Amino acid sequence: MQTPTFSIVVPTCRRPAKLASCLRSLAEQTWPRDDFEVIVVDDANMREAVGPLVERGHPFACHLVSQVNRGAAAARNAGARRGRGRLLAFTDDDCEPEPAWLEQLAEAMAAVPEPETTLVGGRVVNALVRDRFAAASQALVDFMVEQGNLGAAEGRLFTSNNLCVPRAPFHALGGFDERFRGAGGEDREFCLRWDRSGGHTARRSVYAPSAVVRHAHDLNFARFCRQHYAYGRGAALLRQRALVHGYGPLPLERASFYWKLLRHPQQAADLEPRVERSLLFLVSQLANAVGYVRGRFLERA
Repeated sequence: MQTPTFSIVVPTCRRPAKLASCLRSLAEQTWPRDDFEVIVVDDANMREAVGPLVERGHPFACHLVSQVNRGAAAARNAGARRGRGRLLAFTDDDCEPEPAWLEQLAEAMAAVPEPETTLVGGRVVNALVRDRFAAASQALVDFMVEQGNLGAAEGRLFTSNNLCVPRAPFHALGGFDERFRGAGGEDREFCLRWDRSGGHTARRSVYAPSAVVRHAHDLNFARFCRQHYAYGRGAALLRQRALVHGYGPLPLERASFYWKLLRHPQQAADLEPRVERSLLFLVSQLANAVGYVRGRFLERA
């Protein structure tokens, strides 16, 4: 059997309808369908719901890996171990990659002198334009990615729902840190480890804005708060794991960073979205701070 160029890893947890939409979008890829495979990792061991979706007739090879709720980082690693492709492309079950996604990732890889040591991150856009909470959350993530890559000659921070990396160095680096069981932090930690552990091998990270994934994470106020609380927990664990992996301690953000963050929504064209989004940004940072303090407390305990 021919080894495919891409192994697409899709972790899923109790969202079969979202997963079905994700798989439909992958069926529309312009990349040759016999040159990529999809690895669905069921992190809730719901074979009765997920199995039929994977076994349904797809125009690409589709495989199922099941595990009992070990978290998204562990699910991505499990899918990466199952994959045979030269490149690992990661997205999530609530995402729909645009048709040219794999093609654009491949072009970004081909454009660098050493693709075998290059990580590529694509652009994530909010697919739920009428969901004010989803729009605010994606705008906040966009700001964080922008600030994380500010002043760098290359990209330094990408999200794990639109990430591509050569399989061999991914495994050599140990994959995602499975201590990150919840949402947030594992992608930032992996990008930092990728950037700082090259040794004599020059590793680089490249941003491919034309490789687009649409993120359909529907939120209400309570889920919005829980999401950013989880991000705070992830940030606390990130600082602890940075010390373990030898690239810490990480400095705390300056007050100017938070001032820029709260001013970021003012770029919106209309007054009402600016006011509403500024308030949601403020709420997100309060939830994030509570999660961070809780995470540090549990770490010391």
